[in-house]
Formats: sequence, structure tokens, C-alpha cells
Amino acid sequence: MRWLRDLSIRIKWTVSLVIVVSIALLLSTLAGLLEQHGSAKAAMKTQISVLADVLGDASMTALKFGDNEVGDEVVSIVRREPDVVYAQIFDAQGESFATYKASKRVSDEMPITRDRNQAVFRGGFLHVFTKIGDRDAPLGAIYLRASMEELYASSMHRIRLAFVSLLICLGIAVLLGFFVQRAIVSPVLQLAKATKKVSREGDYSVRVHCNTGDELGVLCNGFNTMLEQIQQRDRELEKHRTHLEELVHERTGRLEAQTQELSDSNERLERSNQELDDFAYIVSHDLKEPLRGISRYSSFLAEDYGDKLDDAGHEKIETLQRLCLRQENLIDSLLHYSRVGRAEFAIGPTDLNEIVHQVTDMMHVTLEEQGVEVRVPRRLPTVKCDSVRIAEVYRNLMTNAVKYNDKPEKWVEIGFLQHGQEKTNLLKEDGFVFYVRDNGIGIREKHQESVFRIFKRLHARDKYGGGTGAGLTFVKKIVERHGGKIWLESTYGEGTTFYFTVEPGVVA
Repeated sequence: MRWLRDLSIRIKWTVSLVIVVSIALLLSTLAGLLEQHGSAKAAMKTQISVLADVLGDASMTALKFGDNEVGDEVVSIVRREPDVVYAQIFDAQGESFATYKASKRVSDEMPITRDRNQAVFRGGFLHVFTKIGDRDAPLGAIYLRASMEELYASSMHRIRLAFVSLLICLGIAVLLGFFVQRAIVSPVLQLAKATKKVSREGDYSVRVHCNTGDELGVLCNGFNTMLEQIQQRDRELEKHRTHLEELVHERTGRLEAQTQELSDSNERLERSNQELDDFAYIVSHDLKEPLRGISRYSSFLAEDYGDKLDDAGHEKIETLQRLCLRQENLIDSLLHYSRVGRAEFAIGPTDLNEIVHQVTDMMHVTLEEQGVEVRVPRRLPTVKCDSVRIAEVYRNLMTNAVKYNDKPEKWVEIGFLQHGQEKTNLLKEDGFVFYVRDNGIGIREKHQESVFRIFKRLHARDKYGGGTGAGLTFVKKIVERHGGKIWLESTYGEGTTFYFTVEPGVVA
């Protein structure tokens, strides 16, 4: 609709007037046509119903004495009514007594029931059925079928006349609108022209001349007054310009020095980012590709020469493949850590209840197999954060809570603390401390600081489901990128609680 918005107000006025008048005339004409058509149908129904009553009265004697010739003479009277194309008289037993057809092509079928008097429009015809004589013990009945062609032709003629009248009225409305809009739109166009000159040329001496005393006159006078005030302010501003130029010159020197320092910092940051990119490329290509080659060739060796190797040879090949897979997982973890530190975060309002639901749904099979109960004591708040990264935080913490748990009845509790509660002394009044608590194996105090180091594992490589030892490193990096911090409290053999904060809207 942009093209409509950009049209001249003169065109908008004329088009609006034409549309409104057209709708009004169309609705009034349509209402008139519908009323006339309805009246014509009602008149036709009355006329044919009266004719049916007259013919019924005229055929009563013939029905009493069974005189078919008189019945044919009575029914033939409908020839005088050109709209009636079919007529039929029935005796008391419902048998045909006399019939009239306007032409041989007229159908003998009667599409209405004969159980009651009725007059209905159907299939382009008016169907009238009337019982003759006493209603409880009728002598017979009469059925008339009248064509509606003449009625439709008359309606089409009225529609054509109404359409011509509509066009004439519309033309008159357009002419009147043209003369009216000149008086209304001309001051607006002058105002628009002056506004363009002011905005393009900065000429505040222009004035709009309007002699009307209506709202447009008030608008023009207000526009002129505004321009006078702007001119006065320009003169006052000119007095301060020299002083401002001196201040700008003085501060420009300081800004240039700060800009140079910032530029140097940006260059160092770009070099650092480039080095990280180069490192990621080396890791992904120069290190992973040889590992894949070693893994593939060891697989080929096991497949092609498996029958020539003894048990010790098979064991060495399996160890080689396992080490290649572990090394590739370590490299993938290192790459992921690098991306977490450099990727842009999509910060927005995030319902943590939905995040926890998604994580528990993702871990549904593992939770059921391990028999783990997930507890959420109360609804979690909505915070501003990157929903995908915070989901990764909860997933890693919950995975560790399930993995490092040897109790027969395992549980994981997810909750938060508010300002004023224990462990929230450093929080703002609207801040939260989130936690993930479990009743697992716990962490000895001497290892509690080192668990956040990348590739740091406290157990044997294949114990407790294995892993690279990078999950908590990812969690720490994500939390710090959100301006928060993470720490833990643990009692060895009883369980561990990981606490973390998220600073709303802060992303490093």
C-alpha cells in the first residue's frame, strides 16, 4: 500500500469521494432493485394463486359429475395468461382429470408435494398447488406452473436503467468533488510546497498565504509562526557557534588520541581473532584429517588382514582406533570451546521453565533408564539471555549430575535463589542465583577448582561413561560471556550443587 500512501492529497480526496459516493449509490440502488424484485415475485405469486382459485372454483361442477370435457375447457382458460406453461387438475383420488401444456416441450413432472396448498419458486418457475372445494374433503386439486422469464427480463431492464443512473450520478459527484476539493486542498498543497522548500533549501523566510478562518487557516498561521521562531533561534545559535567551534577543536585533540588508542586495541583484537581463526582451521584440517586417515587405514587393516593378525594385533588395532576417536573428540571439544568464546549471542527474554523442559525432554530416555527424579521446587523466572547457550549450560550440568551418581535413588534439583536469601549478597535486587543440585558421588575439595579446566577428568578415562572433560569448561565460558560467574559446593559422597548467575543483557 506504499503507492497509495505516496499519492497526492488531491488524488486521495477525489478517489475517496468517488469511492464513498459509489458505495452509497450502489447500496441504495441494490436495495431498490432487491425490493422491486421481491415485490414483483410477490405480485406474481398472488396473481397465479388467484388464477388457481378461480380455475378451481370453475372446475368444481365438472369434478362432481366427472365431465372431462368441461374440465379441459376450464383448464384451457390459462392460455390467456402467457406466463403459465403448464396446468393440471386432479380428481379426489389424485388422478389426472384435465391437463394443459403451452408446448410439447413442457415437462409433465411436478417437483412439489401434493399434501398441502403451496406456492413456491423453484428451477426458474412458480409452482402453485391448491385443493378444490372443502379442505377436509376436497373434490380435487389444481396445479399451475408459471415461467419467470418475463420477471427476470423485467429485472434485467431495471438493472440496466439503474446502472446508467449510477454512472450519471457518479459523474455529477466527481464534478462537484473537483470544485469542492479546490477550496479544501489548495491551502494544503501550498503548505506542502513550502515545507519541501524549507526541508530541501533550508529557507525559513518562506511563508504560506491562506485567507481562510477555518482549521486550515489556523494550521497555516501556526506554520508561519513556527518558521519565525526557527529564524530567531538560528540567530541565537549563530552567536554560540564560534564558542562551540573552539570547544570542539580542543576536545578533538583528545578524541583523536583516544581514537588512536581504540584503533590500536581493535587491531590487536582483530589479530587475536585472526589467530583464533587460523588455529581453528589448523585444528579442523591439519590435525583432524590425519586422524581420520589413521582411523580409516586401521579399519582397512583390520578388515583386509584380520585373518593374519593374532589376538595381540587385533587388540593393538582396536586401541589405535579408540585413541583416534578420543583424539578427534578432544579436537571437537577444543573447536567448540573456541566458537563459544567468539560467537555472537542472541540475547532476549527467555523462560527458563521452557528451557529446562526442553533439556529434560531431550534427556528423557537417559533419565528413565537411570531412574533419575528431576525436581523443580518452584517456577523459574524469565531472564534476558541466549536461550540456546543457557540450554547448553543446563544440559551439561544435568548430564554430569546423572553420570556421576551411584545412589540407588537418584535425583536432580533445579532451582534459584533471590536477593536477600543465602549466597545472594553480591546480587542486585532484581538478580537471581540459579543452581543444579544432585545427590551423586560429590567432588573432593582439592579438586573443586580444577573441574573447570578443559580436558580435566577426575576419574579413569572409561569410568562413569567416559567423556572429554570439557563440559564444565563450556559452561564456565557461557556463564562468563553472560556477565555472570559459576561456582560449586560439594560434600564428597553426598552430592554437589553448581551455582551460577546471569547478568541481564550483559554479553562479553
